[in-house]
Amino acid sequence: MQSPISESESLAARVERLEKQYRWLNTEIATERLVLVDSDGTTRGTLRMTEGVPSLILYDTGGNVRAILRVSDEGPALHLLNPKTGAAFELRVNESGPDLSLFDRNGKQRLALNVLGSPLDEAGSPSLLMREPDGTAAVVVTSPEGRGNINLSDASKHNTEIGLHVDRNGPILVCMNEGKMLWSAP
Repeated sequence: MQSPISESESLAARVERLEKQYRWLNTEIATERLVLVDSDGTTRGTLRMTEGVPSLILYDTGGNVRAILRVSDEGPALHLLNPKTGAAFELRVNESGPDLSLFDRNGKQRLALNVLGSPLDEAGSPSLLMREPDGTAAVVVTSPEGRGNINLSDASKHNTEIGLHVDRNGPILVCMNEGKMLWSAP
């Protein structure tokens, strides 16, 4: 049986050890890069400063970047990537509004969906933009100031399009070729 003094010393030592552990757990850790590895030592994630912006980067088992979350002064951005096909998804939110983009295997933006505001339109105007592989707009759907617009363009011909526009006076259908109006109704 321990004496009351040694029990008290033992208890005091255990309390001191617990206090040190608590202080260690309560300590702030400052670093420019934190690396997350799996049981094989393969990097699966990093939390780091990239070009002055905090970034969380996640990797697959092959070491390929699959997801990036960044927060800059312009706003947050999420990028999802497929390293096999090169296709990507990007979601951004900035002062103008939210913006979602889809990229093809060549890294070209093929679809954009956004609600962008301006000083004249504080609520924002939704828009959908579909692009050809060369970047030319093929389909544009917008709703500026509550008016609907749909433009279908032929990427192989300059300024060839069919447009359906709705304004205060009603719908207008316009057909253009090479920048010249061929037909409109009404």
